[in-house]
Amino acid sequence: MRGGSVRGAAALALLLAGPAALSGQAAVDAAEARARIADLSDYIERSMPDWDLPGLAVGVVYRDEVIFLGGFGVKELGRDDPIDAETLFQIGSVSKSFAAGAVGALVDDGLVDWDDPVVEHLPWFRVKDPWITRSMTIRDILSHRSGMPGDAYPVLAVMDAREATVRLRLPDNQAPLRQGYRYSNQGYGVAGLVVEAVTGITWGEWVRERIFTPLGMHRSAASPYEVWDDRFVATAFLGAAPAGTVSIADAPGLNIAMPHGFARDGSRRVLSWQSYDSMQAAGSVVSSVADLVKWIRMHLGGGRLAGEVVMQEATVAEMHAPQVHMEGSAAAAPLADAGRAAYGLGWSLNSFEGHRYVSHSGGIFGFPAYVGMLPEAEVGVTVLANGSMWTPYYPHREIAAWVFARLLGAPERDWHGEIMARTREIEAQVEAALAAQDAARIAGTAPSLPLERYAGAYEHEYGGRAHVELIEGGLRVHFGHPGSFSGDMEHWHHDVFRLHYDGGDGQAYGSSFVTFTLGPQGRVFRMDMGFMGRYRRTG
Repeated sequence: MRGGSVRGAAALALLLAGPAALSGQAAVDAAEARARIADLSDYIERSMPDWDLPGLAVGVVYRDEVIFLGGFGVKELGRDDPIDAETLFQIGSVSKSFAAGAVGALVDDGLVDWDDPVVEHLPWFRVKDPWITRSMTIRDILSHRSGMPGDAYPVLAVMDAREATVRLRLPDNQAPLRQGYRYSNQGYGVAGLVVEAVTGITWGEWVRERIFTPLGMHRSAASPYEVWDDRFVATAFLGAAPAGTVSIADAPGLNIAMPHGFARDGSRRVLSWQSYDSMQAAGSVVSSVADLVKWIRMHLGGGRLAGEVVMQEATVAEMHAPQVHMEGSAAAAPLADAGRAAYGLGWSLNSFEGHRYVSHSGGIFGFPAYVGMLPEAEVGVTVLANGSMWTPYYPHREIAAWVFARLLGAPERDWHGEIMARTREIEAQVEAALAAQDAARIAGTAPSLPLERYAGAYEHEYGGRAHVELIEGGLRVHFGHPGSFSGDMEHWHHDVFRLHYDGGDGQAYGSSFVTFTLGPQGRVFRMDMGFMGRYRRTG
């Protein structure tokens, strides 16, 4: 570590320090540990109706032994195919732990240092501020303290990882360097490019060579395109598969789960898997709980699995070391101790019942995922599910908390009751916000122009071209590339339209608003898509 990193990490380490033993108790053996969670299946089965999930899978590790593996529910609603421990899911941002591990393998080989400037390995890399460009390190991007935005603009366009990164030089949304935690998928996309520049192979090939294969994670993949034919995968954020509706029937012989979101009428609908290859290292990994328990065992084993060294112990310790303070997450409460959150390298850090808690969640549409570990207690849990929820990951953290508490011998708590009460509060808040949104709609208004005059081509200032078309009497927008973003526009009031996405999860990402602005000649000159960016009329 260089510069002020040692002092900052040391202070955060003291903040997160937990006991080295199980609350003063002697560690139990694996047989006793299995007995303590013997009713885990019953607990999950009883809770499934409240969670409203098609299915999930769970794995538990204790003292380097897998003491539970199981699947619950179905891979796809309307079919009888049961989920099992080998069923593949997209794991979303749990991929970030593998991204940090991929860089860690380079550190082990002496090819990079955590504190190398990014431009040392990507000479073309630029953000708008020259000093930040020169100063930003690999540690900065992996710890979310780089100040980079969540995603490069526009988030809806289809582009490769380098193009997405090149666009960082354009927008004025770079925050100060090392001045706090700012979650950045884009930063992890850059980390993947560093791996490729140093190794001369793709990020996915490196992850397979240095992580998947040594750990025996033979069914895991670095991209959904390694599992599906291209036409069955949504090619961009909020996109939909070029083939349209997708089912496990389109992947015969593969043990895979389908993600589920919500249709406009509130019913569950099957989604397609989603590409994240423009920022691959941030969220594109595919895995199963049977494979992820091996990843957990390696971390709990200080880089070893079955006596073999996969990563150096110091490298794993550095990934688990706090780098930047985080505000406590409401989604984790009451499952983690308040006020002690930090981020390491590819891992979120907190404490549970006074024990150091290392975890990461993931949220590709319809695929909430979770891995959590208490390293000193030598216990880890992974949960993968196939349905979107308003409060991401709540059954995942609930299951982890139930397991941890049982294995620690902690006092009994109604974990399910606590989490469901919090969930109902959040759902009520969402319903109130949606009701307020509906109440703000101005009745009796009409668009300023005939609908056909809103149709045309629109360009984002940082790249990306949107097309608005009049189809069957209504407006529709798309980005031209099969599988990229598209959706229908419903007139809301004046020149504001509600945009219903073809992709997304139909819930938190189901619709938003588009505002058209008219110029002095009474012609549309701009389309504001909110968080999706502003586009000027070009045709």
